Amino acid sequence: MIEWLAIPALALGAALVPKGKLSDEKKIRKIFENCKVGIKEGEHFLYPKLIRKHTNDTYTTYIYSTPLGVQSKDFESVTSVLRDGLNKDVEIEFKGVLKINVFEQSLPQSWKYDDSLLNLNTWEIPIGKNHTGVLYHDFEKYPHMLVGGVTRFGKTVFIKESFYTLLMNQMDNAEFYFLDLKGGLEFGKYASLSQVKAVASDVFEAAELLNDIVVDLKKHQKEFRARGYTNIVDTQITKRTFIVVDEGAELSPNIIAGEGKPYAKFCQAALSEIARIGGGLGLRLIYCTQYPTKEAVPMQVKMNIVARLSFIAAAQIASMVILDEPGAEDLPSVPGRAIYKVEKNRTVQVPYIDDKYISIKMEERANDIIQASENRKFVNDDRPIEYGENTTPTTNS
Repeated sequence: MIEWLAIPALALGAALVPKGKLSDEKKIRKIFENCKVGIKEGEHFLYPKLIRKHTNDTYTTYIYSTPLGVQSKDFESVTSVLRDGLNKDVEIEFKGVLKINVFEQSLPQSWKYDDSLLNLNTWEIPIGKNHTGVLYHDFEKYPHMLVGGVTRFGKTVFIKESFYTLLMNQMDNAEFYFLDLKGGLEFGKYASLSQVKAVASDVFEAAELLNDIVVDLKKHQKEFRARGYTNIVDTQITKRTFIVVDEGAELSPNIIAGEGKPYAKFCQAALSEIARIGGGLGLRLIYCTQYPTKEAVPMQVKMNIVARLSFIAAAQIASMVILDEPGAEDLPSVPGRAIYKVEKNRTVQVPYIDDKYISIKMEERANDIIQASENRKFVNDDRPIEYGENTTPTTNS
């Protein structure tokens, strides 16, 4: 049986390690012992055993064999203890063996967005910077994303960064529907853009918007069947439609009272349908909430979203809703710090972007388009006339 000390003792595991007096290898061993991470056999514990380590310029990887019966979840709670005990950033992987990466440099406390992060003509967005470089998310590979975390730690900034990146990368092919359920205050300002098809600011507008999207989805299904298509990525269709939900809890029938309840129920059903079958038809769902509970995140939505991004969570249960595992509750209180999960967890610092930057860059792009149009007009108006066999120059009599 796997045996752990009580939570207070686990929290003290790092405190029991004398900092600066032991090597990282010995500190890790000490933390395993203090936290009783292992298997009890009789009166003894079998702990993970170091089998090799590798060091490069930025981090050291420690690889441990583990006693039979130890599972990956058995090491989840010790990550924060290792981080505190080593006073360094730590990542843990468990696939048959336990791999602990210990980084010499911490992630930046902040990181500003700039246009060098754009990958033009792709559907990739920069998720964040980790210890090995910049991580990108490709919406062609993983069409939907679930985003959570407490307020004012980066969710809305991430949505704006995603919106701006996708817009600039695919100006002619991206279109957006925003369910800005904070009264339309964040994204209503972009409603005049041709790529922004609609902005809903409450549950009633959201239901109307989603109804239109689902009707179009059904039409696209028929068209795909008629043409023998199964997935839009295998066709010549270039258009992609992003449905962005900012504060999904406002669409929960268990949270909303009164006349909004049936509208909320419809919204959750529509979003579930989009998550289930929309990806192959070109729909991309970004579903965000600061209240990650089973009421706020419909099960069908969650089950059909592979990619997850969690900023700091208020409690372990919130991390479980977004990531299906604990960890987000232990993130440092740094705006923009998050865990990105596809096939595994990666801690990243999400780039910061603000409305001023977006406005300036959008104005520059608009001016470039106007200038290009004027240049084409100038060329068309002033090019010399070429006479051919079917043209006759006119002369004054």
